[in-house]
Formats: sequence, C-alpha cells, structure tokens
Amino acid sequence: MLHKALLCLFPVTRITEESVMNYVEEILQAILIGLAVANFLINIGRGSKAIELCNESLVLLNHKALNITKQLGQFIYKEIYGTMFNAYRRVSDHTNALACGRKLLAIHQECGDTVQEGTLSIALAQICERQRMYAEAKELYERAIPLMRTTGNRRAEAISYGGLGKLFTAACKYVKAKKYYEKALAISIEIGDREGEAAYYGNLGRVFESLGEYVKAKEYLEKALAISIEIGDRKGEATWYGHLGGVFSLSMNTSRLINFTRNHLRST
Repeated sequence: MLHKALLCLFPVTRITEESVMNYVEEILQAILIGLAVANFLINIGRGSKAIELCNESLVLLNHKALNITKQLGQFIYKEIYGTMFNAYRRVSDHTNALACGRKLLAIHQECGDTVQEGTLSIALAQICERQRMYAEAKELYERAIPLMRTTGNRRAEAISYGGLGKLFTAACKYVKAKKYYEKALAISIEIGDREGEAAYYGNLGRVFESLGEYVKAKEYLEKALAISIEIGDRKGEATWYGHLGGVFSLSMNTSRLINFTRNHLRST
C-alpha cells in the first residue's frame, strides 16, 4: 500500500509533521504513482484494488502537514476522484460512484472546467437514470445542455436531449418526450451522426406508438431500420424489426376493434 511505500522514502521510523513537509515532493510522487497503478488495475478488471489505492492517496493528500497550493490540490483531487469514479462504475457500485462523482463535479465547477463538468453531468445522469433517480437525472441532463452548447460538443448535447426524452417516456409524458427526441434527432442529422440518428428516429417511433399514431410510428421505425441496415448495426436492426412487428400488431387489432364496433352499432 502507499503508506508502506512512503515509509521507505523517509530515513526515520516515525513520520513527523516536519518530515512530511520536507518530503512533499516524494509524497506527491507516491500519490501519482499510486494513481497510475490504480488506472492500470481498472484496465485489467481489478476495480476494487484500484479503489483501495485511491483511498490511500486521499489519506496522504489530506495529511494536515501537507502544505500545497489550492490549484495543485484541486488538480490532484480531480485525478483521484476521477479514477475512483471510473473504478466504482467498473464494479457496478452505483451508490459510491454517485457520491464520488458529485464531489468531482463540484471540483470541476469550482475550477471552471466546463468541458469536464458537462461530460461528468451526463455520466452521472445516466447512472441516476439506471437507479431510477429520475429527478436528479433530469437536473443533470438539463445542466449538461448549456455546458455542451458552450463548448460546441453537439453530440453530447444531443445525448442530453435524448436522455431527457427517455426520462419523459418513462414518466409516460410522451408529448414532452417527443419534443426532446426531435431536438436530439435534429442535431444528429446536422452533425452526421448516423448511429444517433437511427436511435432517435426509433425512439420517436416508439413515442408515436405509445400515442396511438401508428402510421407515424411505422414511418419513423422504418427510417431507423434503414439506417441501421446501412451502417451494419445488426442489434439495432433486430430492435427496430421487433418494434415494427408490435406496431403492425397493434394497428391491426385497432382496425379490427373499429370494424367490430361499427358492425355492432349497425346491428343495434
């Protein structure tokens, strides 16, 4: 662990405040080495060990005798919390990933790091969405949109609109969902993101299906299907075929119900 490794750097048996201050450079070097090892561990699937190293790094960084500038401290905290956030996501520990991500988000905001703040907001929103924390997910997606617009990241802006569309679909607020999906689709077409275009055409098709507008649902799902075939997305192709089958089934049942009702009214 880093504490044991650090002991080897000091020619004393007990780390005093004075010795720590004298060896600030060695402590920071030990932290950075620990983070490099932690990132390697994440890449080979040992997220739990990476988290242990990050916690050790925090202990060293939080030592009361470690006197460093605010700017340097923010930089190292960003590196530690960023690594921990990735590690928690790898081990599917969503609770700790959110806690760590919120701390990291506050640091990005304090530093004025608009790009990272927007990107992290989307990542946190997606975790909240999976955890059914819809109110916080909505807030985070809405937070990301102006940040992504400012930085010119149009694809991330579209993802944020698409995320809001999913949230409103889950809440059965289909008119609002339609509005956000249409914004996401427009951006995807503008930037030539064919994969995103297919996804948003398909999601709009599902919204129209939920609204009972089967002709429009069929039209949008067929567009999604055509793009998926074009780009070789076999999974997407299967998805849109499945939804088209559902739309045909629902529209046929609706037609049969209408005909049955008409015949019944005529006979009475």
